[in-house]
Amino acid sequence: MKDTIKKHIINARGCRLNKRLIVFESDDWGAIRIPNNKIREELLKKGLLKQNDPFSRYDTLETSEDYEALFTVLKKHKDKNGQNPIITANFILNNPDFEKIKNDNFQDYFAERFTSTYKKIKASQDAFQVLEQGINQNLIKPQFHGSEHLNVVRWMNYLKSGDERFHSAFNNDCFAIDESSVQNRRHNLMATYDCNNEEEFAFTKKSIQSGLNQFQDVFGFNSLTSIAPCYVWDNRIEQEMFDSKVTAFQGSFLQNYPIAGKPFKKIYHYNGQKNNLKQFYFIRNGLFEPSINSNIDWVSKCMESIEIAFKWGKPAIIGTHRINFVGQMDEKRRTENLEMFDQLLFRITQKWKDIQFLSSDNLLKYY
Repeated sequence: MKDTIKKHIINARGCRLNKRLIVFESDDWGAIRIPNNKIREELLKKGLLKQNDPFSRYDTLETSEDYEALFTVLKKHKDKNGQNPIITANFILNNPDFEKIKNDNFQDYFAERFTSTYKKIKASQDAFQVLEQGINQNLIKPQFHGSEHLNVVRWMNYLKSGDERFHSAFNNDCFAIDESSVQNRRHNLMATYDCNNEEEFAFTKKSIQSGLNQFQDVFGFNSLTSIAPCYVWDNRIEQEMFDSKVTAFQGSFLQNYPIAGKPFKKIYHYNGQKNNLKQFYFIRNGLFEPSINSNIDWVSKCMESIEIAFKWGKPAIIGTHRINFVGQMDEKRRTENLEMFDQLLFRITQKWKDIQFLSSDNLLKYY
């Protein structure tokens, strides 16, 4: 009951579109997390990961097969206009170039595009070609998640200082380990825009500009929406995005606003809300996250979220991380998740004959 009431509250504010629109938003595509199960076990033994953390258990770089399996499910379903469900895939454009950083004795940061990371992993070598096919078939629409899914300045400072934990992970081509020190407001370094000082912000500002330029170069179009990693950003980030033509922010109803030396300030948003720059906030009012918690009936939970959104005249914006659709760490889990997703899409199209599937950037025209 408490969860249901919360859903009504999230949807209550803002104008009503009174159209049955469904958007699926999925984060972390292109980013490395845990390279493979062997490295995960090694990091677990050293106490650098939590055993029960689902992102450390399942999240890894996507493969050609991951894309193909997801597209197969999407092609089975259509809305009233004949449009398949479409995944708004929020991409990280770069991963650390571990070899170059090491050869430079950890003095400077070097990055490689996610397309180059694909080429280094056998199962992902053709992934970009399969992704392009999905884009052309209107099954997946990339948007900008960030240049890196990492606070680069903070990470490099740990490496320069000789921190044993981060060097141990680094030697395994990994940075996504636990970090719970007092000066870190999260339990890792994944919050890209969590800036405590001008050095961190200066790097962040430059990375947004270069990352969005790379996005256009890779995909051939501009990203009109973006989502801040870990929902952490401030007004300066919004200005930088505005200057690069980003007109809407995806996210949770709750923004983590960083203030140096203090806990995050909590700011609440609603669908269709505008900031001072006239950028929109698009709020996820439903979730499909079976890899994060396997004890929930995600199909029924998501159907309830969609129904409540429609009752309030709002689009149903469903958050579903990449972790649910990748299988290098656990192929069985991916298969089970896709079966649930298939069931969800079937129930949606059976219950609401007038729905429309949209990507996040196309939702803009309705606002």
